Amino acid sequence: RSPAHAAWLESRQLNQSFAMKTGATLTPDGLAKDTKAVEDFCGGKGYIDVSGGESLRVEQIPNVDTGTMDLEFQIDEGEKSYVEKIEIRGNLKTKDKVIRRELAISPGEVFDMVKVDISKKRLENLQYFDKVDARPEPTDPPIAGRKNLVINVEEQNTGNLTVGAGFSTVDSLVGYVEVTQGNFDLFHPPYFTGAGQKLRLFVQLGTQRQDYEINFTEPWFLNRKLILNVDLYRHELDFVSPNNIYDETRTGIRLSLDRALWSDFFIGGISYSVEDVGIALNSPFHGWMEKDSGTPPIPTAVPPNVPKTILHETGSHLFQRFGGTLAYDTRNSTRLPNHGQRTELDLELSYGDTTYYKLEAKTAWYFPGLFKGHVIELVGRGGIADGLSGGDVPFYDRYYLGGAYDLRGFKFRNVAPRESGFTGVNEPIGGDSYWFGSMEYSIPIIEKDNGLGLRVAAFYDVGSVGAQPYSFSGNF
Repeated sequence: RSPAHAAWLESRQLNQSFAMKTGATLTPDGLAKDTKAVEDFCGGKGYIDVSGGESLRVEQIPNVDTGTMDLEFQIDEGEKSYVEKIEIRGNLKTKDKVIRRELAISPGEVFDMVKVDISKKRLENLQYFDKVDARPEPTDPPIAGRKNLVINVEEQNTGNLTVGAGFSTVDSLVGYVEVTQGNFDLFHPPYFTGAGQKLRLFVQLGTQRQDYEINFTEPWFLNRKLILNVDLYRHELDFVSPNNIYDETRTGIRLSLDRALWSDFFIGGISYSVEDVGIALNSPFHGWMEKDSGTPPIPTAVPPNVPKTILHETGSHLFQRFGGTLAYDTRNSTRLPNHGQRTELDLELSYGDTTYYKLEAKTAWYFPGLFKGHVIELVGRGGIADGLSGGDVPFYDRYYLGGAYDLRGFKFRNVAPRESGFTGVNEPIGGDSYWFGSMEYSIPIIEKDNGLGLRVAAFYDVGSVGAQPYSFSGNF
């Protein structure tokens, strides 16, 4: 690439970062943003002394012929700076390496202020610190063209105990206790803090469910930017059958590894889990049975009042599950995004009583609404499940729609193919394919500093569940 071509690309890059383009209205706010863009452009090349004042002046030159104002940025670049060393200050609990591994800049590199800003945002996103400050300082003794990068942090409480209760039309009444430590250290008793790991203990007890979970996360497994998750769980679910025919229990352990691939926006992951699924019929539902009738008593066969798909899956079933995920995530927040999107492709292979796979694609796009705090969300999902070697997908791992988490306005899991027992009720048994779409516009009623709070939303949901794999053309 020739020097002239490189200069042209750089000038175009700078122009694209300007808030005010040619022909736009000149405003103080726009001028401040354009001045900051010039500072960032120079700082990204190591000229960190360029800032508003003597080293960066803006001349406003009136053009009486066109009735416009020309802006001329006068820059004194000074000397290019390189990073001599990086000092970490203020971390009383957090280990130095936990902070250093998040930095996008290293000693000996050009003092790139864009990378410094990226490093600062990464440390803030850890949520270990109340305040993060990153600034250059002269070396002692002074070294020409060299400056130190000083990272100042103010640590905050990262451990929480939460006790609560709630009610919903699906779960009914529940109470829960949750203990979390966001800056956990498995090998640092008795305080167990400072290594940047995460630990969560969760117990939830209710009239329709019981949940027990232990979650451990190591974000830098083997000193690489490789996220290790270990999850142990037991879920006793009494609400999954719309007609209360059966209860479902899931107990297992799940190991997963996730990492950024080509950029921070692309995320890949693999997982392995061992899970036991238990299906128990509720009274008065049953399979084939004998009942005495008449005088003298005569044994009489009573047919099942349970769909055979459910009856054949009662008892305990052990599975090994292998999973893979590829996601592209550009959201500006994981809590309440209003810019960007997340698109994800998930594949899971289950091996046990039967062998089958599930392939699911999901996408969600977020846009700002008409006024501040308003959010537009567009969602699309679809999936297929199919048995291998002649097997079938068990009903508890098929697809269902309905309820607060997808097809709102329908009862929980009520949208799916159905089956009846000989004398029983018409029960949803799930399908091997589905698609779902949603549009939602939400506005804040009570808003907190982090954007969360109480919101009201208008939405339109649409979806369909097909009985067979790759069956997307049925009624919806």
